[in-house]
Amino acid sequence: MISFLTRRLLQLIPTLFGISIISFFLMQLAPGGPVDQLTDLNPQITPAAKEHIREEMGLNRPIFVQYGVWLKHLVTLDFGRSFKDHRPVTEKIRERLPATLLLNVLSIGLTLIIALPLGFYSGLRANSFFDKSLTAFVFLGFSMPTYVLALALMLIFGLHLGWLPMSGLTSLDWNEHASWAARSLDMARHLILPVIVLSVTSLAGLSRYARSSMLEVIHQDYIRTAIAKGLTPWRVYGVHAVRNALLPIITLLGLMLPDLIGGGVIIETLFAYPGMGRLGYDAILSRDYNLIMALTVFSAVLTVLGNLAADVAYAWADPRIRTQS
Repeated sequence: MISFLTRRLLQLIPTLFGISIISFFLMQLAPGGPVDQLTDLNPQITPAAKEHIREEMGLNRPIFVQYGVWLKHLVTLDFGRSFKDHRPVTEKIRERLPATLLLNVLSIGLTLIIALPLGFYSGLRANSFFDKSLTAFVFLGFSMPTYVLALALMLIFGLHLGWLPMSGLTSLDWNEHASWAARSLDMARHLILPVIVLSVTSLAGLSRYARSSMLEVIHQDYIRTAIAKGLTPWRVYGVHAVRNALLPIITLLGLMLPDLIGGGVIIETLFAYPGMGRLGYDAILSRDYNLIMALTVFSAVLTVLGNLAADVAYAWADPRIRTQS
């Protein structure tokens, strides 16, 4: 296992390096720039003033030099300052990260709790009424865009019924609530709609994957052998079948890790949620290069770590993977 893990870790270095190069150069090719975003609304800014601002930001240097300077600072985990408000990039990320982690951990947890039992039971009852009904729900979940579901729930439960808030993480008077329970309840009401939307969008795919995995497992010889030996259905399906059906899903769980940072860009923007997704959306609009690259690096790190975690978990669960890799 140690040699397997070492090989995987060594493969991460060129991967991250390549992602940073491609992201940096593609970002520079995008039309506009941070100087234009800062000065276009001020008619008194002269071309000489724009050039002076560009020089202060270091944007007048060749792109290879800019990348080298950025990479040098990255070694010390210094992502620079935001071009928009001159605040340290790490400080802005630190402010938004807890809200995004809270939203995505809740949505992923809810998805797993609902999708896995539904998918496994659907696989055990293939072609039944329950299976066909779940299939119809899955197709509906796949075909419905995220923003459509979000807007529909906002209109129904936020605007017409007035049961739930439609934006933010807390109310404006959140700090005025006296008790911890009142603050927690207020935050929970703000989280209900975005968590539901994020969960539904992931629920369809994961439940189908669980169904396919269960269908494949229950037709294996060792399941027939367990049935022939007289084991109870719970022992056969609830223990042996489920345990082996979970192995392919380990890969999906690892790939869910990047969603903890940037998976909810659309949702966070629609619900005005103060998280990393909305921070990245605002950074792209303002061409805030330092902030964009910091978010890109975080997402890339989470992606490769998610793949690594999936590989390690799969290798731990199936020793054949360690010998083949």
